[in-house]
Amino acid sequence: MNATVTNDETPLMTKDLAALHTPAPPQEPLLQVRGVTLRYNTPEYLVTATYKVSFDLNRGDRLVLLGPSGCGKSTLLKAIGGHIRPAEGEILLHGKAITRPGTDRGMVFQEFDQLLPWKTALENIVFAIRNTRRTTRAEVVDEAGTLLKKVNLGGFEHSYPHSLSGGMKQRVAIARCLAVHSAIILMDEPFASLDALTRRKMQEDLLALWSESRFTMLFVTHSVEEALTLGSRVIILSSRPGQVSAEFDIDITAHNELSNPVLIRLRERISRILFKDAPEYSI
Repeated sequence: MNATVTNDETPLMTKDLAALHTPAPPQEPLLQVRGVTLRYNTPEYLVTATYKVSFDLNRGDRLVLLGPSGCGKSTLLKAIGGHIRPAEGEILLHGKAITRPGTDRGMVFQEFDQLLPWKTALENIVFAIRNTRRTTRAEVVDEAGTLLKKVNLGGFEHSYPHSLSGGMKQRVAIARCLAVHSAIILMDEPFASLDALTRRKMQEDLLALWSESRFTMLFVTHSVEEALTLGSRVIILSSRPGQVSAEFDIDITAHNELSNPVLIRLRERISRILFKDAPEYSI
């Protein structure tokens, strides 16, 4: 007599194979911006900087916020940093609402004077580590020195900020974010004040550092070229009050050269959105 195998008696091998093909649950975004409206007061009137902005940021993303001056990019970055409370909506990190600043969000500003001027490059990083976790002095110094080498500042460990160039100061600030293991590095036009050659070199160094460390980055700029150079994703904000006009995923191979046809087409589409009030695009 031939035995009939019921569903409850499916052979173990069949069950194991089925389990292998079960899709993994979707990854929860590291950062969630949900319908965020931001407002602030000036002596004359109340300004609405952004209006119902929503997007997600996943681990390892290089997300660039691109838009004209005054569209609320920097204000949004400050809200993610915990310095501004949304008038509407919420910002979640690891699924929890952001209510204040924290070392899980490192910030690199456009201004160069963000380092402690009385401490050397090495001491600035040592100070950050020792105020965020417990470890021995020798381990901290060794880690800080390794990070300075990663950002191409080996040999400048004992230099004070006043003796460093603008680009070098920015590298120390980036190394400091990596030192405290920030979940996200928030960068507010950090290269805008640099000359063209230094700016390009900093962009290349930042991409090389990301390739090695795979940190999560949220970068603000009003330069289309910089957005296309640095971003794995680009979100375009409209004029104030800033709203999401479009979002682009960028092919990683396109970053090799700005003359890449993919980037040329993207640049044209983005320019139409930014400068001609084109309708919403997606890619």
